[in-house]
Amino acid sequence: MHIRAFARSPFAALALLSFTAAAAAQQPDTGKAPPKENKPLGFLTDTTTKYGLVPKTFTIAVGGYLPSVHTKVKLSTPSFPGTDIDLENKLGFKTTNQSIDIQAALRIGQKQLITLGYFGFQRSSTKSINDSIRFGDSLYEAGATVDVRTRLEYYGLTYRYYFWRYARWRLGAGLGIDAFTTNLSLGIKVASGGGFADSAKKSGGFTAPAPMLGIYGDWEFVPRFFLRGQLQYFAVADIASYGGHFTDDRLAVDWYPFHNYGIGVMYHYVGTQIYKKLDNGGKLTFNYDIQGPALYLTAAF
Repeated sequence: MHIRAFARSPFAALALLSFTAAAAAQQPDTGKAPPKENKPLGFLTDTTTKYGLVPKTFTIAVGGYLPSVHTKVKLSTPSFPGTDIDLENKLGFKTTNQSIDIQAALRIGQKQLITLGYFGFQRSSTKSINDSIRFGDSLYEAGATVDVRTRLEYYGLTYRYYFWRYARWRLGAGLGIDAFTTNLSLGIKVASGGGFADSAKKSGGFTAPAPMLGIYGDWEFVPRFFLRGQLQYFAVADIASYGGHFTDDRLAVDWYPFHNYGIGVMYHYVGTQIYKKLDNGGKLTFNYDIQGPALYLTAAF
């Protein structure tokens, strides 16, 4: 079932606000480091009392991301307005994808955290189109067999400051930078030497950094189980030839069955409409709607 953007749904906002409401009865953090104990951890050991909210200093998580992707691309020139190309419906791209997902976090103070995230994937499709498509100054007539290849890489970097930090929960805000490296190439398949080869190939792409404003929360709702949430959004118009709006939301549950090692599941949504004005007077626009679950293993030190 297709799920709407977290940033536009009450579900994500309520999930973050629940950190405060559910933990209202908790005692505030005294600021003293929790006492160290050498006793082994039991299945429901209270990690907050013994060790504080993880990550302690450095955390890394590696797993798999299984998003559904919906994409529209448009390349216009001063002579031709171009066509909105739906890669899934018009060009036969699969909506389901898979990618490695990497997350890391570094604590730089009692209330400060720096995080980094990455995923990326490539897709390709060959299809006979039913309607004509104009990509820049190239026209692809109905009935043509079009070969399409696209690639996306995502990098997310955030600085977080937790204004409210208590024994079992914390809530804060911060700044982030999401960077998208994306490109698209189209070519007509023509008969050549008993097979097919690309002809009239056209491509476009760019790397676009996007500053983000965010709200972040963590809550240990039962011992060794953590609910973590993130809401990020930003809109910009015509800065260094770039513009658009961006959303990057996460909702995750981490379980630490061992002191330093755990397992987590996350729902990650990235939505963006981004454009770049080209030197020749043209404009390249990408619309991405990427969302799905991720399962990962994590280590905290």
